[in-house]
Amino acid sequence: MAKKKFTWQFNGYDSLKIAEHQMNHLKEFFEREKIEILDIGSKKINEFVSISFVIADEKFEETIKNALKPHFISKD
Repeated sequence: MAKKKFTWQFNGYDSLKIAEHQMNHLKEFFEREKIEILDIGSKKINEFVSISFVIADEKFEETIKNALKPHFISKD
């Protein structure tokens, strides 16, 4: 199975809190769409930039891309 990493970037002083909150919405979407989450997380890049990410099977790329508009998509 080929995997893709879908990433959302948040900027500002509260970026980590926002990225962590985004994970709740991501989990809800993946559950509703019956898409298996292979990995999910958030990470502080620096004082003002954080990300949230999901790793999933690449066969769901179009569904995720169209519905959730990730900022970055990469091979995992």
